[in-house]
Amino acid sequence: MTFLRLFFLALFTYVGFESGRLLDLYGLLGSPINLAYLTVVGLLVGWLLAPRLEYLVRLAVRRSEEAWNRLPPELPLAVTVATTFALLVAVLLTTLLSSVPGFAWYHSLLIAVVLVVLLSAVAVRNLHFFQRAPAEPPSARLGGKALDSSVLIDGRIAEMAELGWLEGPLWVPRFILRELQMLADQEDPVRRGKGRRGLETLERLRGFVEVEILDEDVTDQDLTDDKLLDLCRARGMALVTNDAAMVQLARIYGVKALSVQALSIALRTQYRPGDRVELEIIKPGREAGQGVGYLDDGTMVVVDHAVHLRGKKVSVVITQTIQTQVGRLVFARLETEGEAEG
Repeated sequence: MTFLRLFFLALFTYVGFESGRLLDLYGLLGSPINLAYLTVVGLLVGWLLAPRLEYLVRLAVRRSEEAWNRLPPELPLAVTVATTFALLVAVLLTTLLSSVPGFAWYHSLLIAVVLVVLLSAVAVRNLHFFQRAPAEPPSARLGGKALDSSVLIDGRIAEMAELGWLEGPLWVPRFILRELQMLADQEDPVRRGKGRRGLETLERLRGFVEVEILDEDVTDQDLTDDKLLDLCRARGMALVTNDAAMVQLARIYGVKALSVQALSIALRTQYRPGDRVELEIIKPGREAGQGVGYLDDGTMVVVDHAVHLRGKKVSVVITQTIQTQVGRLVFARLETEGEAEG
């Protein structure tokens, strides 16, 4: 039983008892036992009405709190300041007027009421003086790097982090994680393998650098690429990707893009005309007589007049290098006996 209900029970019991005493005072009670009866009646009435009265009191309190919460926060402050100042002025005026003949306490009360109402009205009309300066919104720019699905599926970013070439914070948006999960649940073994490799890369990354899952979306875009680029632009994050098309889109969006593929190409050994290398001729080239081989870093080398040496390891001299969108292309010729002796 709550305090309010006990209070109402006690109140009605007391009212019943006092009613009996009042009747006894006027000689209407009759027998003294009637006093006990009226006390019990008050208790029973309280038992019936106390829950309802408690509900009404709580409802009134809740509505008062809701009305108070709807008030502008500067309104109570303004009224409090105005009332305090009004009462101080009322004290000063009462002190000055107390020596005037006929000045009574109710005159002081009237002065206080008038000053409180007047100054409170002035304060309410000038609420802007009591408003707090708006706080600067916290910066929504997170910085760091956001990873897309292509760079996680590629997997080389984990080796970069392990070797200390990649620092956090790294962010993986929730929709990128869902994309990897969907791939990992595919029936196609190739797509399923990509999804699982991406999840494994993410798990490895968390062992070397700080990686956080970002739950928010800043746009209603349906396409994952657009959502990711909008998020990077809004939060000041760089995009780490292995997709050449995403790099171009990032430039359009004004987002800094870091391509693992471009980095790997840039780190390949720089060959210049006249350099000598050894490689195996793997297949014929596009032009007649050309043979194609690959260096240790994966760079394709087109060797003139070397198709007949297919399957053999030969020494070649670099004649030209061309940088393409997909990588570096190297042209070479077979090393002559005179060059080898030299």
